[in-house]
Amino acid sequence: MLGARCFGAIAITTTTLPNGTVGTAYSAVVKASGGCTPYKWSISSGALPAGITAKTPSTTTSLNLTGTPTTAGTDSFTVKVTGCGGGTSRVAYKAVIATKSHTLSITTTTLPNGTVGTAYSAVVKASGGCTPYKWAISSGALPAGINAKTSTTTTSLHLSGTPTTAGTDSFSVKVTGCGGGTSHVAYKAVIQKTANHVVDLSWKASTSSGIAGYNVYRSPDGATWKKVNVSLIASTLYSDSTISNGSTYYYAATAVDIHSHESRKTAAVKVIVP
Repeated sequence: MLGARCFGAIAITTTTLPNGTVGTAYSAVVKASGGCTPYKWSISSGALPAGITAKTPSTTTSLNLTGTPTTAGTDSFTVKVTGCGGGTSRVAYKAVIATKSHTLSITTTTLPNGTVGTAYSAVVKASGGCTPYKWAISSGALPAGINAKTSTTTTSLHLSGTPTTAGTDSFSVKVTGCGGGTSHVAYKAVIQKTANHVVDLSWKASTSSGIAGYNVYRSPDGATWKKVNVSLIASTLYSDSTISNGSTYYYAATAVDIHSHESRKTAAVKVIVP
């Protein structure tokens, strides 16, 4: 009696491959299932990153990509597998090889402190490696009431919210690049119960006609700004009491006319709170 066994259609089950870094050992596995073995593998179009080679193990059910990338760039290629019964499967891949000299690192060294009940904002930035980045609080915990959110570009982690508990919070932030490189930085944020410093600001009045008032903006790093006044300021004076001890702030003002058109920010002023 003639018998037959169905193995199902052959299919490559690996959908994506990791990216890499020039000069750093690379390893990835493309797997397949179904059909019947032994499988035959090939790079049917495009080319592997320079320095990477493909090798089929004795089981033939996967294709191992290993080596040390030598050239930065984006490499697109298609892997093909053929089962012993003649069935085939193809998947296209893209691998980004980053330059080693641009090692991924978190560039923000300190974070501002905060005050219970006062809105908090800080930005942790990173550079190097290749994007997208993945961020995590790798140890410790953020101050109660503060949340972390990755920016749309993934190059920064925004910490914001309203602290609810006074104390000193220690935590570490970890960033991972698409090539697998990582960077860790430990931070300490002091959340005080009440604010005991005030920053008094003043600026020159706008010479433009039809000025309705002014806005004041504050930044923890001179790049990420948030308006601190609730309504337009009629004078050219403003006192900010929502600040925390041991923090550095940057301030800038804008003028707003009667048609709600807002001017560019003034040159930033740096204030260090003891």
